[in-house]
Amino acid sequence: MKIDEKLFFIGSGNIAQSIIGGLLEAKFVKAENIICDDIVKEKTLNFQQKFGISVADTKCNAAATADIIFFSVKPQDVVKVFGEIVNYIKKETIIISVVAGTTTKFIEDNIKKDVAVIRAMPNTPSLVRLGATALCKGRFASDEQLSKAKLLFSSVGKTEILPEESFDVITALSGSGPAYIFYFCELMQNAAEKLGLSKEIAKTFAVQTVYGAGKMLDVAKESAEVLQKNVKSPNGTTEAAVKYFESQNLSNIVYKAMENAMKRSKELSK
Repeated sequence: MKIDEKLFFIGSGNIAQSIIGGLLEAKFVKAENIICDDIVKEKTLNFQQKFGISVADTKCNAAATADIIFFSVKPQDVVKVFGEIVNYIKKETIIISVVAGTTTKFIEDNIKKDVAVIRAMPNTPSLVRLGATALCKGRFASDEQLSKAKLLFSSVGKTEILPEESFDVITALSGSGPAYIFYFCELMQNAAEKLGLSKEIAKTFAVQTVYGAGKMLDVAKESAEVLQKNVKSPNGTTEAAVKYFESQNLSNIVYKAMENAMKRSKELSK
């Protein structure tokens, strides 16, 4: 399935790259229907070269012709960007915000138009069509427009419609989560090198282990807890490692880390 709407991405960071790359990989949107803009022009030129999409001559012109506008800027830049394009946004335009900690009400109050606002919390695995995206709609968005946003993000991974009050937790879980996995994979690789493996072999086995475990979690009927216990033989090597994790209170470390991420998301929304 494809859509013919014109998409305008304001902000060309990692999330925008993931969404654009995923949409094009899925052949869901044509490159000729995507326009991007960023304060750092080098980023937009890189996007143009990498994806074959267009670069906006001005935000105003791009906003005036866009059917769907993606806001992927830093939270502190949102108000400034709205001020630049508010008079050029069409009434029927759908605004999709992936800005962390920015509520639909905040966007609506700054646009000061009865325009459809969809808030999305995707993550970077969208680039390889394995993303996880939470969606909610603002006051003026219809169920049909929300369904269109869901269809759009479904082309790059799994998508769920959730109440907006869940978004700070989703930010801490799936929004920031890939970085936790990358970090743990890096730590496993580094440990394997210290224990005698070459860098290449350590990376190969660490990455494949993370990838394989993730796939098992997705396709297996058992829970993560059961799968973990299935690997852990009594008095075996895995149990020795897990017991050390438990002795260091790893579960509390993970909880506190995610709690900090959630708190930061709440702070950004104020």
